Amino acid sequence: MTIRIDAKRLIPGRGEPLADASVVLDDGKISFVGPTADAPDADQEIKTDTVMPGLWECHGHFLGLLTANFDELSGLRPQMAAMRVTHDARNVLEAGFTTVREMGGYGTFLGRTIDEGWAVGPNVYASGAMLSQTGGHGDFHGAPLHLARDLVERHWGEDNICDGPDECRAAVRRMLRLGAKVIKIHASGGVMSELDDPILPQFSKEELEAIVDEATRMGRLVGAHCHGSRGIIAALEAGVKTIEHGTYLNDEAADLMVEMDATLVPTRFIVEFLMAEGEKKGMPEYARRKGEEAAKKHSEAVSLAIEKGVRIALGTDIWATGMWGRNAE
Repeated sequence: MTIRIDAKRLIPGRGEPLADASVVLDDGKISFVGPTADAPDADQEIKTDTVMPGLWECHGHFLGLLTANFDELSGLRPQMAAMRVTHDARNVLEAGFTTVREMGGYGTFLGRTIDEGWAVGPNVYASGAMLSQTGGHGDFHGAPLHLARDLVERHWGEDNICDGPDECRAAVRRMLRLGAKVIKIHASGGVMSELDDPILPQFSKEELEAIVDEATRMGRLVGAHCHGSRGIIAALEAGVKTIEHGTYLNDEAADLMVEMDATLVPTRFIVEFLMAEGEKKGMPEYARRKGEEAAKKHSEAVSLAIEKGVRIALGTDIWATGMWGRNAE
């Protein structure tokens, strides 16, 4: 079956927008892009104002949570969360995002389900769980360590805590065992974790290098949650290709990002959302305090990245059911 979409304006992705242009799909594959006057006839014709390529969401989490408190996971059955994220997948696709880089959550399972045709959603490039050192941003500080490990494994398929180069290699392999297409690490403390400091780095040089080496050997890139500049620099020097958040980016870190051809995913959406609505959504007091400090610096970091010519990708850090679909805000 052929479908022709006639638009007053076509944004091709490369080059200037085209007026009065069409896209023709032949059994779901694009067979023509160009002026409507030159477009072939089709079985079905659709007319619209604008047509453009699907967008990428480069940092999101399919978690099935309803609040801004990750402790909700301890009382949430994985079966319920899995049902919720299928709803989220449809919402983000209908918002125009045809690909999601899912940086920790149910994405490996959701992506395979979509690929099999049992759920409707975008292409999902998922990391599995988010690798963390003991006591790091991906640890649940209020629980005994064995329960924190069990919680992550119960929800996202494999334990994410790793210490020392050998454990870090093994953790990468566990994520690959889930079908991870990207590896996500925490190279600094965070806002939503209770006892660590967003400014301070996490993972040693040897641990970071082991993670990147193992991921690279298996054809995966590594993305690093980083707020503080020391963590950003350490991650880049180890070969990490994307920096997530970048809140305390400084001149040295920004220059190194350009030198290493790395990408910043600043996730500005979630910064503004948490400052405006986080308290109503149950954000813990410790997260509110850390978030307020981070928010003061985040816009400055984004401005610096733009000034320095750092490549920037769209990413929201949306994690809650009901928020997916707002990704272009």
